[in-house]
Amino acid sequence: MSVMQPHRVLFIPELLGIILGFLGEDDNANNVRVCKQWSEITLDIIWREVDDLARLLTLLRPYKIKGRYNFFDGLPDSRDWARFQKYANRVRILRFQQDSDVDYSGLLDDMARTRTTLDMLPNLHTLEWVYEDVDCMERATLFMHQRLRHLIISAPPLRHKDRVAFFLDVCVRAPHLHSLDLRVPYRARHIEETILELLRGLPDLKKVIFPEFFLTSSIVSELSRMRHINIVQFEYGHEQGFGEEKDVDTFEPVLEQGAFPALWDLAVTARIEHVMRFMNADFAPINLTSLYINTYVEHKPEELHTLFVSLSERCRRLSQLYVLLAHHITGQLELVPANQITFNTLTPLLSFPNLVTFQVTHKYPVNITLEEIEELACRWPSLESLTLNEEPLVMHEFTLDLRALVPFARHCPKLRRLGLFIDASPATIPPTLELKPFAALRFLSVGTSRARDPEAVAAFMSHLCPRKCKIEVGVTWTSFGVRSCRVLDDDVRIEISRRFHSWKSVKDILPVLIQLRREEREKSRALQEEVEDLRTRTRLLMDKVDIKANDSCIIA
Repeated sequence: MSVMQPHRVLFIPELLGIILGFLGEDDNANNVRVCKQWSEITLDIIWREVDDLARLLTLLRPYKIKGRYNFFDGLPDSRDWARFQKYANRVRILRFQQDSDVDYSGLLDDMARTRTTLDMLPNLHTLEWVYEDVDCMERATLFMHQRLRHLIISAPPLRHKDRVAFFLDVCVRAPHLHSLDLRVPYRARHIEETILELLRGLPDLKKVIFPEFFLTSSIVSELSRMRHINIVQFEYGHEQGFGEEKDVDTFEPVLEQGAFPALWDLAVTARIEHVMRFMNADFAPINLTSLYINTYVEHKPEELHTLFVSLSERCRRLSQLYVLLAHHITGQLELVPANQITFNTLTPLLSFPNLVTFQVTHKYPVNITLEEIEELACRWPSLESLTLNEEPLVMHEFTLDLRALVPFARHCPKLRRLGLFIDASPATIPPTLELKPFAALRFLSVGTSRARDPEAVAAFMSHLCPRKCKIEVGVTWTSFGVRSCRVLDDDVRIEISRRFHSWKSVKDILPVLIQLRREEREKSRALQEEVEDLRTRTRLLMDKVDIKANDSCIIA
């Protein structure tokens, strides 16, 4: 009886690794037992990323649990370490987040005392170590070495007196880091000098991520002197940490000749006038391709217009621009027409030669007409992402409706994300016979828009939206910034919730209608092909009997 031979592709390690990488851990646990070649490749996949420290420690030696404390059943010896190393060499990423109910310090101390090599995970390139107390902080250095490239770590607790010593230890043990993601649960001024020392000790850094309000003038000045920095970002949220707006109230970094030689992505929290002064300064990073500006100070549309003009003249390579105007005061949300962003505010954007992504967020809706939307889409065919303040907090003044979607579908074939604030009403639905669907749209964000008749709205959108397009509803205001921005008025929250439920109905209906439209188009296409085939056959038959073909129908 012949035995079926495996396909030759299964003998190519790189291809086999890609295939096995799509499988789950249970499946790969079985694949380890297939043959020696599969075993090696599968073990590399299983142990490449470890996000459960207990799973790694168990490899060394069994341990016992007493309350929240863990202890090995005996000190690890050389045989334990030899077995451990077989798997430890495969670990590339280690993620650990301290749980106050579990204490691994005893196990880690035993490992530090008995290890047979200095580097316990010699091929580790990414370490994430998020902790709450000093004891756990100090254990992080056990896994640091010269080949570590990416570090996600908490700052020392505020009560810890010698924070500089810990960061200097990081610099000595992992001096060639390429990216640093720092989580800090307190304000920047308490640790600013320590961060400066840390940056000076990591000359190979290419990317930094800090909490919001941590990109102070001093820190940005220090970053500007680093040769390889190309990404400077901050993240929102409790996990990253909340700073204090006062620490960035004045933004005036000192830039020297040769500042930011490699920077292409920058995010800052600062007043508009401070950003303009920074970008217009000598040695400013004018080669940026991505710029994120966040401010909690109220600004006039004229200031925003001036910023756009300045950036269009200075930053010709800019392809992504994000502006978050997050100022609002609870209980004081009344529309001030003079402070609304208008089409005139946005027209400088059309002067950027490479801009394909733009986002603006503001408490008031953008005052723009359907005719201006048509002009914007017509003059910006390269657009890939446009988020035009789809989530204003003043939600009862509309200038756009469902017709605003049509120009972008017609003129912007590369558009993948679109955000608009619209009044989706059946009364404004245009005829659907001549509609051109979006070619590449993947996300349609409606924010705090209104949908009056979910069934009719979904029916219209099914003519425009591709099958994989997702509708996004709601606000992001509560997820960032100072407390005054995260707290919304009760009536605002109630109205947002009401509108969310209407759009949820649209989201539920839309995929079904899109599928029906697709089936209709396929049937229509098949019918058209059949008609064309019959016409061709008719012409051939008529040619044989010397009958001149024409468009008339002949009945025999």
